[in-house]
Amino acid sequence: MKIKLLLLIFIGTHYVHANDFKFGKVSKEELSEKQHPTESDASAAILYKKERVFYNYDYEQGWAVIKEAHYRIKIYNKEGLDWATLQVPLYISRSDEEKISSIKGFTFNMADGKIVSEKLKKDGVFIEKINKYRNKASITMPEVKEGSVLDIEFRVSSPLYWHMDDFKFQYAIPVKKVDLRLDIPEYFVFKRHSKGFYPIKLNESRKSRSITVSYRSEDDQSGRSIKTSRKNGALEFYENVYEVNANDLPSLKEEMYTNNIDNYRAAIKFELASTQFPNRPYKNYSLSWEGVAKSIYEFDNFGSELKKTSYFEEDVDNVIVAQTEDMEKANLIFELVKSKMTWDKYNGVTCSSDGIKKAYKEGSGNVAEINLMLTAMFRYAGLKANPVLVSTRSNGIPLFPTTDGFNYVVSGVEVMNDVILFDATEKNTYPDVLPNRALNWMGRLVRKDGSSSQIDLIPKEPSKELHYMNAKINIDGSVEGRTRTQYSNQLALSFRDVLDNTEEETYLEELENNYGEMEISSFDIKNKDEFSKPVIETCSFVKENQCEFLGEKIYFRPMLFLAQTDNPFKMDKREYPIDFTFPRQKKYMINLSIPEGYQIESLPENAIVQLPEQAGIFKFKIVSQENQIRVSVLTEFKTALFPANYYDILKEYYKNLVLKQSEKVVLSKI
Repeated sequence: MKIKLLLLIFIGTHYVHANDFKFGKVSKEELSEKQHPTESDASAAILYKKERVFYNYDYEQGWAVIKEAHYRIKIYNKEGLDWATLQVPLYISRSDEEKISSIKGFTFNMADGKIVSEKLKKDGVFIEKINKYRNKASITMPEVKEGSVLDIEFRVSSPLYWHMDDFKFQYAIPVKKVDLRLDIPEYFVFKRHSKGFYPIKLNESRKSRSITVSYRSEDDQSGRSIKTSRKNGALEFYENVYEVNANDLPSLKEEMYTNNIDNYRAAIKFELASTQFPNRPYKNYSLSWEGVAKSIYEFDNFGSELKKTSYFEEDVDNVIVAQTEDMEKANLIFELVKSKMTWDKYNGVTCSSDGIKKAYKEGSGNVAEINLMLTAMFRYAGLKANPVLVSTRSNGIPLFPTTDGFNYVVSGVEVMNDVILFDATEKNTYPDVLPNRALNWMGRLVRKDGSSSQIDLIPKEPSKELHYMNAKINIDGSVEGRTRTQYSNQLALSFRDVLDNTEEETYLEELENNYGEMEISSFDIKNKDEFSKPVIETCSFVKENQCEFLGEKIYFRPMLFLAQTDNPFKMDKREYPIDFTFPRQKKYMINLSIPEGYQIESLPENAIVQLPEQAGIFKFKIVSQENQIRVSVLTEFKTALFPANYYDILKEYYKNLVLKQSEKVVLSKI
């Protein structure tokens, strides 16, 4: 008898630990609690989150990862009602997809001093297709109101045995207790990476186990036919067990100028490092960043696509004819691709199975198809061009080498000792001005020979917003005048995108509302499609109630409605960086005429606030001459990223800025 061991069956066992959070059993104390004991402003809280993860094996389907989850959520007020719907991502591979099952839920409330429950019904579960890579299950609980407690259980089966989502421990609301356990057969070796600033202890142990083995027996019938039959055996092996038991985790609040809050959320990432199956060779998945870049370049739907040129040669030849300057060629090819191609909104570093040629013919493609096509055209024209791998801001900052760390690609043209970056997915981009989604710290340029180098994605040149205003203060307290605002670089890109996606009438209504019922006329835009120039917006305006009257005196802010009145930083403490996305400068030049019969009694004092290491500055200067007031204001950040220990400094910076811009000019009657 010849026994061939094919694969192992791991019978997943649902481990049950004694705890106070038995599904379907809530207490009056939980229901009667009016606010969170340590965060009184919390709109809701996760009282309990349990996840059990284990491996299963099916003879026909192969390995699968099973996750069983239990959430208990307390709703404190109306703002917390958003937590009545729990959303579960479900990923799709080329041949299979994750599936959710065993969904159960109860909403508990108090009525006449008694606990009443409402069971989750089928119409409360909805699965929708987000894109070709992901589905989403939405579990909406019934009869949720202020004071409710929700109990939800579900099970996700994933054929993507090599992939696990981050195990998250922090949310926008506080978490009372987390109970996580993973049981991983010795055949899978995972690296563990911690994220966030709140310390999480991961306990590791090893557990022996005997499992049932399925194998095929081939019996030689002494010259007759070979008979094959399925038999079972037993195999002793061990599992690596990983556990987290954490209590009283604070909420992770997000405020302005945050990159991707998931970068800073307390979490643990499991990354498959290697596999070693019985009677199979050892396979190592661990890579350096250079290895990741080279691995991606060698994909058939990446590097091979860069070699194809026949489909575009005639078009490129026509646009660069008689051109000798490299940057002129690059700009013409860039405009060709932008005008020809429409981005289908899919990210990714590889082309679809149909390839670039079909995308070019149809005029639509994903980000890889568009920007690899652009790179191939640059190379055809004799430019030193290479793809640059990027992780978008929504994808997070890749903290360790893995092919999942990159989900976007742009094109880089090496000129002298610099690399000019191009992204043709949007009509309003231009050389070295990428969409904000791609400005995520560092990318990696990959060359034909497999070498690679790190590329700083953050622009060195600041984006500028310049405001010029000539206005007259009227005797009734209204103001009328004309403004001219110009935007450059990233700010120009964003402004052009807004103009493209908004009807002019709607845009003007929104602009008037943003400045508080202002009346705008004579509106004009210049350089909308001349990307090498700043885009300029001019308009005439009238705005009432800009002054206060006290006796025979008039009070008004010298920056009028352009003054910043709110500090974006409100937290007592912030443990994650401040990310302005790109260096920026905002400048105001304002000329004001005061009403006849009045004189200037007092002006705010001039002021300068300088950040350490000349990282930023705020300047306020005001002068007067006869019946004219001239105001010059500058705010500037020379770097895009500040570490968390700058938070108090930046908070104080904005505090001084708001106070200074709120100070009043005083006019007195002559």
